[in-house]
Amino acid sequence: MSHAARYAHLVNTLSALRRRGNGLDCSYHAALYLMASHPDLAEKAERYFSVDGIDFPKLMRKESFDYDWMKVVADAAHNLFSWNSKCAATPFELSRLPAPYTQMVCDALFIANGDYQVQLRQNEQGEAEILLDDSPLRRKEAIALQFERLTAEAGAEL
Repeated sequence: MSHAARYAHLVNTLSALRRRGNGLDCSYHAALYLMASHPDLAEKAERYFSVDGIDFPKLMRKESFDYDWMKVVADAAHNLFSWNSKCAATPFELSRLPAPYTQMVCDALFIANGDYQVQLRQNEQGEAEILLDDSPLRRKEAIALQFERLTAEAGAEL
């Protein structure tokens, strides 16, 4: 199963369990994007799904991880999900993650902030793949630029 297929499975499973009309917020998508990145992480995350969300404290306390980097990724997902958890992973440790995971953690930062949206599409072979839509970020940047221009113009008039 691919990252995209695992992500879709986790999102659908948790959404069905929570039965909330609004769906999952950005924090959920960021955490699930990271936890779906590896089959073992996805399996561990799904064990701790409930109607209240994801019980990351229990997951981090009870689960063992085959590799140190898996614990770092799970810790980053926990922090992006709960906003106020203490992230044990240092920036140094995050920078030393294996190649695809460093980028995924960076992408998850943008997902959690609502700057990227995770979209699923099918490639030419009919397999699901993830596409990160950065249009929310581009809209924010355009508004900031417009505001900057307006304030500069207002300042010039004084």
